[in-house]
Amino acid sequence: MLSPEDTTDLAGPDLPVAENDLSRCYLRIIERWIPVGVEYFAEWPQRPNCGHFFGGVHWYGSESAGPAETFALASVSPEYDAGATGVSRQELQQMALMAVRYLCFTHDTGPEDCVRPAEGLGRAENCGTKWGQRGEGFFRESQCGRNVAAIARVCLLLRDQVDDETWMMVARIHEDYATRFGEMAPKSGVYLDTQMEENAWTAFGLASCYLFLSGHERAGDWEANARRWMFSACAAPQDARDFGRVGESTAAALTGKTFTALPDYWAENHGMVHPSYTASGLASMMTVGCQLGLWGRDLPPELWWNRRRIYENLKAVTDGAGYPQAMQGMDWHYLPTAGAETPHAIASVFFDDPDAAALQRVGLRNCELRQQGNDGRLYDRDLAERAHDQQDPMIMREINIQSAAHLYLLHRLFGPGAEPTPPDELEKRLQGVRLFPHAGFVHHRHTRGQTSLSWRNSIMAMPLTREGIYTIAPATDSWLGRPVVRERPDSHRLVSARITEHDDAFAGVLVIDRCQESLRQQVLLASLPDGRMLSWERFVALEPIVLDGLEQGFLRLTNETFPLLGASSRGVRTLYTPDGARDYHGWLGESEDDDVVDMLGRPGWLNLDDRIGIVFAGPGEAIYHNRHHHRPYRAIADDVVLSRLKGPQELAAGEASEPLTALLIPEQPHEETGHSRLRVLDAPPDIAGMLTGDYLVAANFGDRERDVTLEDPGAESSWPFTGATAEVLADRVRYSLTLPARSARLLRSRRAAGKD
Repeated sequence: MLSPEDTTDLAGPDLPVAENDLSRCYLRIIERWIPVGVEYFAEWPQRPNCGHFFGGVHWYGSESAGPAETFALASVSPEYDAGATGVSRQELQQMALMAVRYLCFTHDTGPEDCVRPAEGLGRAENCGTKWGQRGEGFFRESQCGRNVAAIARVCLLLRDQVDDETWMMVARIHEDYATRFGEMAPKSGVYLDTQMEENAWTAFGLASCYLFLSGHERAGDWEANARRWMFSACAAPQDARDFGRVGESTAAALTGKTFTALPDYWAENHGMVHPSYTASGLASMMTVGCQLGLWGRDLPPELWWNRRRIYENLKAVTDGAGYPQAMQGMDWHYLPTAGAETPHAIASVFFDDPDAAALQRVGLRNCELRQQGNDGRLYDRDLAERAHDQQDPMIMREINIQSAAHLYLLHRLFGPGAEPTPPDELEKRLQGVRLFPHAGFVHHRHTRGQTSLSWRNSIMAMPLTREGIYTIAPATDSWLGRPVVRERPDSHRLVSARITEHDDAFAGVLVIDRCQESLRQQVLLASLPDGRMLSWERFVALEPIVLDGLEQGFLRLTNETFPLLGASSRGVRTLYTPDGARDYHGWLGESEDDDVVDMLGRPGWLNLDDRIGIVFAGPGEAIYHNRHHHRPYRAIADDVVLSRLKGPQELAAGEASEPLTALLIPEQPHEETGHSRLRVLDAPPDIAGMLTGDYLVAANFGDRERDVTLEDPGAESSWPFTGATAEVLADRVRYSLTLPARSARLLRSRRAAGKD
């Protein structure tokens, strides 16, 4: 049986007295949100002094644990402004402790008759049940560690107000968690399901166990295992051959055969290289670090392992809104709310990284403006009540205020972090091309935004302006073709992926067999130094097939309203075509009948809201889909498709579809798009070539090196290209060059290279 002597003897948290500039920013966000939390607080009459937030029936107790911690942290700030919120410190503390008691009674360790309400805002399957997820397996049970730790933080923050009954109920929750996981070895993942997040949240729970139950005879064992889980949240295969010291062990010994990160320090979840889940390993440094900081403990070396390497990846792909680009798509909300800047805050504080400090402030400012435009809420009220996703209802997204609370605690404990890099210097430092062969994508950060090409998991390309996801939503399978072959379900068999890298550009050639290896996808994609993107894609039948559908050049255009974020978030997008302009308003409807689908024919060029110009030609018809019905909800966004084939098309073995060729120009005004020129060169079989301005790109899809001739019909002159010979004829220009097998070459004119 547990006794009070098994628990920590701390009289209160080890919390610095003064606020700083960054902690104040997050305190103000919390204060603006407090009336929202109060609105959704209700008493729970089954036991004395109990209450819950948002109906009390969300997964793992998160609906009450997050707001309770947020209220507790605000209440202990020396600069809390009760006049601004209309709620006193005492009222905040009372609600926080009532929520803790509710969570204690309804946890697996509480009385059998204490279950969550029969109705609530959370998922219906949680109603009338306990949380703690006993018997539901590692994934759900271990995930409770986040909220076990949050409850402990509330109790330490408000130690002098926690009665003995509540304190010991919290102790029993910790003992229960330690009994389940205190001797368990970390899990291994890497592909499809990384286990990075699962290992991180188990480390949260175990760290809280050995801190809250510091007098327990097993506390030392739990600490040793918790530190192993901290390390294993970010372990990569190469760590198994690293014999350097980490704490009292070595990296190799701690790693064993447990890997959660790819060798290039990305993480996968839900079948894609996922920036959110990659960030979870880094976020564990903050969450566990704050827990240790409140208890006056140092951060162990296991908690630092590989975190800086992971952050360097996230930093490189962060867009102008402060969010990492999703190179293989996103299956959560496209537009994060509070806390999206967490990786940057962690790197600023713990790594003293000035670039991170600058990026944090970008994300923080977006959060502040969005919240102010929503009258203190993290989401628009109407949207939150009517939009639906896998975590119905959307109102539950308001509990993300806990992320702002964690950032407040981070800065309160550890200070404001590094001095930010000036914006102009930051962009220069981050520009360039980065290849991630294990994650399966190449990334180019340029003066107008970012471009990525992925050949694993989701076969796609993502062209972003500097505005990032406020312009282009990170939909899975963007840009590259989505074929449907009759009686041949989709599949991906990579034949070849070769990237020609330059310091300021890349050209990639993909050969991928799709649809049970009945159809070969050939892709040439180049990202030019100024951010323009050249794209050539076709499909070749490997056997007689019926092509029932083919969409190419798909982009999702974000179309939400954020009143304070400027023209990119005004809730309307203007599509410009050679025939004129049309506005498409973004709003949330109730059925597919609310959608507007415009068939555009084959216009030759489009301009998306003066943000992206596209010159193109393809086998099918262009479409603009002004979406209003979103199930599941990711964001209010419109779909653009450059080419959609109508009806079934029979292809004989060896027969190819007409290619989609495109020149995409980020941040181009519509007046310029019609004057932009894309020259598609005449080429031999299995060769592709395109030319725009001072750049020529060519690809060889065959399996042998070839000397090839490309012709530009109608051209009357040409600048010389380094690496090719040009012959100007009466009605065309002929280019001769050598192309390696299944590779591309990106050639610059002598003028672009500064040689003429």
